[in-house]
Amino acid sequence: MAKHFIFPLFLLAGFFSHAQLYKKPVYPQNYFRWPTLLSPDIVANMGELRPNHWHMGLDVRTNQKVNQQVVAAADGYIAFVGIEPLSWGRWIIINHPNGLSTLYGHLNDFRPDLEAYVTNHQYQEESWETHLDIPPGKFPVKKGDFISYSGTTGGSQGPHVHWEVIDTKSGRRLNPDLFGTPFNDIYPPVVAKLVMYDRNNSTYDQYPVSIPVHRSGSAYTVPGELLQTAFNNLGFAIQAYDTWNSAGNRDGIYSAQLFFDGREVSSFYIDSIGYNSTRYMNCQIDYKMKANGGAWVQHLSKLPGDRGGVYYDLGWNNNTIRLKDTSEHDVLILVSDTRGNSSTLSFKLRNSGTAPPGIKPYEWLPNRLNRIFKYDFEAYLPMFVLYDKMNSGYARFASGGGSSISARHKLGENDIPAHSDFEVRVKPEKPVAPEDRDRVVIKRTGSSNTVKKASWNGEWVSALFRDFGTFEAFVDNTPPSINSLGSGEIVNLSRSSRIAFTPTDNFGVAGFRAEIDGRWIRFTNDKGRTYLYYFDEKVPPGEHTLTVTVTDIVGNKTERSWKFRRGGGSVADEPVRERSKTSTRKAASGKHTVTKKQSSTRSKTAAKTAAGKTTKKTAGKKKK
Repeated sequence: MAKHFIFPLFLLAGFFSHAQLYKKPVYPQNYFRWPTLLSPDIVANMGELRPNHWHMGLDVRTNQKVNQQVVAAADGYIAFVGIEPLSWGRWIIINHPNGLSTLYGHLNDFRPDLEAYVTNHQYQEESWETHLDIPPGKFPVKKGDFISYSGTTGGSQGPHVHWEVIDTKSGRRLNPDLFGTPFNDIYPPVVAKLVMYDRNNSTYDQYPVSIPVHRSGSAYTVPGELLQTAFNNLGFAIQAYDTWNSAGNRDGIYSAQLFFDGREVSSFYIDSIGYNSTRYMNCQIDYKMKANGGAWVQHLSKLPGDRGGVYYDLGWNNNTIRLKDTSEHDVLILVSDTRGNSSTLSFKLRNSGTAPPGIKPYEWLPNRLNRIFKYDFEAYLPMFVLYDKMNSGYARFASGGGSSISARHKLGENDIPAHSDFEVRVKPEKPVAPEDRDRVVIKRTGSSNTVKKASWNGEWVSALFRDFGTFEAFVDNTPPSINSLGSGEIVNLSRSSRIAFTPTDNFGVAGFRAEIDGRWIRFTNDKGRTYLYYFDEKVPPGEHTLTVTVTDIVGNKTERSWKFRRGGGSVADEPVRERSKTSTRKAASGKHTVTKKQSSTRSKTAAKTAAGKTTKKTAGKKKK
């Protein structure tokens, strides 16, 4: 065993000879203050692995409480305010004079003047969901100025503040811990598992070899300190996490480097990421393993379709390990955090000399156009949709019945990721009446369900999707449903503090509008399903009329009205006589999307830029 502890030091000499290839970013230290008045503490760091994205900042602890004061991290001005379902919920972006911006998310009420400004804008636009660029001189701030109260809005699972540092011009998120966060970290990352892959074949088309690791201090090795394999072109992945205190939160690792016989073969660093690249996390991990209930493991060698930018280009022609003989070779994996704490996993590697697995043929390859043509189904995948080789896995099944107008078409597998939109075309096998042609949707069924309004192209209908699954076309003539406000000719809401609606639809709700006494009233939709209005000065004591209109993605509409009373006085408990009207109407746009299982990155990508150059979010929904 003594040899093992000397071994990493020998290989680290090779590491230092290559260290000049990567230069850690140098950022101004202590320019930013902590964004709350509480003792500095975090519950998640940048690079923590999340569904469909890396975590792009710090989750700042607020002691499990809401309504803690959030303050400006440095001088500047409030440049942007966002409000939307899921994602960051309510958030602020501040631009700073040094070319950086900071984002503060999951907030409750903003400071009073900003809250009034945003509320006025919402009522002018008649929209709760808001993406508001603010003129530079409107809300200047000094370092430490109060800007908002903390909360748990949006996709937050508990009270905290999401905090990011942004390069204002490019919109790239920079690792906040590289700016000097005010807490110590003396703990090296933990390596929990090693996984080995045959890189001659697709990583999605094999059962990788999972190898336990043994630890002594910050040094790790494998059982017997030797791996033997028939693979002659192989890659490794690791399950690893970082922790900065004795509480042991499992945060993301900053970097991992792979050395083979003292030469650095591949490495990745989570130092800066753009929101247009964060979905590449799906190929930096073993997506198939995680989708099937396994661990988060991160590839040390990038997949051929990875264009995300976290892997460092060392200039070699290959970033995997080639075993061309049966000699023993040295492997070192160096895992580090932002503070320089590191752990090593080292072992010997040898080709067993037995025949390697055969190289399989694949229909589809990354970095090229891929397509499939059947007599009633087609799919067109642009160049950068795939991360690795795969087969289409196409299968055709009979229609599901009901309002279905096509067969069911399976494409790919639920545990293989797609990076960007691809077009699916379906040819209906049932006639569609002229008045129903604008009410056709295509539904994707998989680990989650996605519904899109279809466009016609001759006898075919088409829509864009970003996940594989089973696709089927339907005519949707069913309007949404709206729960009742209450009972009685005039509903008594004198003791109520709010009104709540949770509308439903067979393929998903696309629009919600409420009016009181003929004027738009602001209902929130923070968690993506229930619409809430908390009584305020907009509804004084007295009798009022509430009208709610809900629309689905093809324009089917349901409208219901009630009379209600605020204030004193009894109300007869009679059966409610409400005005209820349902109808179908063409949707204003064919670009609406309803995703049954929404991802928290849906609008983070839409709001990826802020800092004076915010890209406005489109009306459609996207995934986490």
